[in-house]
Amino acid sequence: MSAIKRKAGEVVMLIEDEDDLLKITPLGAGREVGRSCIVLQYKGKTVMLDCGLHAGLNGQASLPFVDEIDPSTVDVLLVTHFHIDHAAAVPFYLEKTTFKGRTFMTRPTKGIFRWLATDYIRVTNTSNSDSTALYTEADLISAHAKIEEIDVHQQIEINGIKFTAFNAGHVLGAAMFLIEIAGVKVLYTGDYSREEDRHLVPAENPGVAINVLITESTYGVQSHQPRVEREKAFLKQVRDIVRRRGCCLLPVTALGRTQELLLILEEHWGRNTQALENVPIFFISALGKMGTHLYEAYIMHMNQRIQRQFSRTGTNPFDFKYIKTRTNLAGVPETGPCVVLASPGMLQSGVSRQLLERWAPRPENGLIITGYSVEGTLARNIVNEPEAFQALAGGNIARRLSVKNISFSAHVDYAQNSAFIDEIRAQYVVLVHGEANAMLSLRANIIDKYKNTDYEIQVFAPNNIDTVRLHFQGEKLARVIGCLASKAPREGDWTAGILVEKDFNYTLVDPADLQEFAAVAPVVIEQQLQVPYISSFTLLKHHLEQMFGSMQLTKEVSNSGEKHILRIYDAIDVSHYSWMQHVEVEWQGNAMNDMVADSVVAVVLNIECSPASVKLTQSPCGHSHEHKHDTSDEADEHMHSEAEYNASTPDEDMWARAGGDAEMATKLAAFMKQQFEQVELSQNQKTLTVRMESAVASINTVSLAINTDSHVLRSRLAPIVARIHRTLRTLSHRSEPLPEPEAEPETEGGVDVLETKDDMLETDGDAKDKHGSGVDNDDVEEAADEMKIDVDSDIDSDIDSDIMSEIDDMSDREDAAKTPADAEPNDEASAV
Repeated sequence: MSAIKRKAGEVVMLIEDEDDLLKITPLGAGREVGRSCIVLQYKGKTVMLDCGLHAGLNGQASLPFVDEIDPSTVDVLLVTHFHIDHAAAVPFYLEKTTFKGRTFMTRPTKGIFRWLATDYIRVTNTSNSDSTALYTEADLISAHAKIEEIDVHQQIEINGIKFTAFNAGHVLGAAMFLIEIAGVKVLYTGDYSREEDRHLVPAENPGVAINVLITESTYGVQSHQPRVEREKAFLKQVRDIVRRRGCCLLPVTALGRTQELLLILEEHWGRNTQALENVPIFFISALGKMGTHLYEAYIMHMNQRIQRQFSRTGTNPFDFKYIKTRTNLAGVPETGPCVVLASPGMLQSGVSRQLLERWAPRPENGLIITGYSVEGTLARNIVNEPEAFQALAGGNIARRLSVKNISFSAHVDYAQNSAFIDEIRAQYVVLVHGEANAMLSLRANIIDKYKNTDYEIQVFAPNNIDTVRLHFQGEKLARVIGCLASKAPREGDWTAGILVEKDFNYTLVDPADLQEFAAVAPVVIEQQLQVPYISSFTLLKHHLEQMFGSMQLTKEVSNSGEKHILRIYDAIDVSHYSWMQHVEVEWQGNAMNDMVADSVVAVVLNIECSPASVKLTQSPCGHSHEHKHDTSDEADEHMHSEAEYNASTPDEDMWARAGGDAEMATKLAAFMKQQFEQVELSQNQKTLTVRMESAVASINTVSLAINTDSHVLRSRLAPIVARIHRTLRTLSHRSEPLPEPEAEPETEGGVDVLETKDDMLETDGDAKDKHGSGVDNDDVEEAADEMKIDVDSDIDSDIDSDIMSEIDDMSDREDAAKTPADAEPNDEASAV
């Protein structure tokens, strides 16, 4: 990471790798309460935290902004608890989008969520003429089956994402999640409470170093009454309403904090039986009986108080004596005294809304808001005690009943939140799940609190779909295990092995220990290519031999035809099928073999357009080739094989005739640079150094002797040096000056009978210096290019008679070029 300075006081950090950025984006609960949905993105991994609905909105509008993130990229969805604003959108996300990741909840959350979501579908469908439910019962059943369970303190790892659940204390089964990716630890609290009540365990500190804390800010800088005082105030308000023979309405959620209120009322009625025995308590919920059974099933997830009570009495603490559970309004009196707990808690619809509209006009009745009220809901508005409110059926209803707000919502207040932040001491704190004013006030307060301390903290309060970007670039440490760790290293020692990366963990092991310690088994990659080719096998063999030298040949005959297999360097197999229009190239993948295979493919692809192929496959001419040929070693050398060349010593006089050692060394280097990337000519121009991968070879520019320890590099260089020898010699012979003619040559039809090859070159405008070497750089480049496509005059003895005839023809033309001016014209000269 580097920095640039734009203007005074402003430094912009440049991030070299985007994967080093941890991105935190609220798709919901950004400066609002409701539809919690936070997305973490780091090192190519994506984690979604909660997926709820907004209680004050309907239909698609109540969803988080899930279209901001491609659902198919989300690896894991972690749900903290079963409340509607944290979990109700999960079936929609699992069934109506392209999400293919895994979803986790604690066991109580999964069990209770199933029934709360069912209640959401029922209430939504019955409270609106046009259903605004986002999914059906079938969708819910399908989604519920996909949800996996996680226990408190259990760590799960999925593709490099580690996460652990901790008690959050908000409702039964509520969890915080500690997420770790590539060593960066993020703690997401969800809704949490650090206060122990009648049945829940308070939120806990994970006890590890945290880099980023994402915490709720529901109550901002407000502080709650102590629990005991809050319960006294609540019970006093209930008694006041029933004493004036009124109906006391408590809007609640079906499950969650409702059970805490039921325990308080049951205990109070039990202590005051004589005064309150004639005052009935009703809990109206479609999930009433089911809730009792669910809470009994999850008693072991509650605090020690409830567990001891259950162990001592053997009875379900939630099987109440003084509270009657109903699924509808049947049996509920029109007038008091009575106490009724009914859902939903926001008074937007359902039984609680029906009872409010029924009891609101009578002053003896009373309403107690016991939970947090989301902005935009009737529960929030009625706390301000308006004179009237709008009925669901239309029109206004006068409000004369009393209204009190005594919260049992089990969200942390400022004191609890501030203390928890101080305990965690994360470098970065991201505030969510709070209205804008509350969130910004909390942010300012935290920054001011730690301004002049040694705790360097950065606090963020993002809006929905605003991304917080945090840069992390931790050290990459590798564990050394297996035989490499058998000896302790000393200062300056080097350790070599295979570095295995799995889920952002690095391990250095010996290749022999791969399977045992890294669960990695070495494999051999067999590679095969089919290269289009329609010419003969003889031509194929010729070109490959020119490039790679001797090869092992295997022939197979079947009903379909003949199959020839050429094995190059004992590593590459080239198969030619007489009945197919391609050749197959097969090899075991490694750096050296891959390079040779690439060369083989290049040769095969260039065969059919090669000038050498045209010469070798053209039909023989019709005129006679009976000549007297020079039988000297120099003429016979055209037919020497490359193997014969390697066993002989080049003619140093020839190099001198070509222009001297220094000039010829330069041309030799030019040829080599066409074949290899790393070629170096020594200062005295006596040695040419060629490098290929880790192999090094030196070539004596006078004797052309090759010196190298690499068998593979030697086998590559030998045929190339042989071809360079012949090519440069041919260029030298072509340009040797001819003797001056003693008499005017005979002409035939205006054409000089004794016109030589060099004369023709001059006639074409390509004049040479007849007293110099005649080999310029263009000749060298042209010859090197031809060498790349295997132009060579050496033909294997098994090439057919047509090819041999063409070789004779080429030799005749060279003899004619060397004929003295006073010699008799031969057949070829006459033909010219």
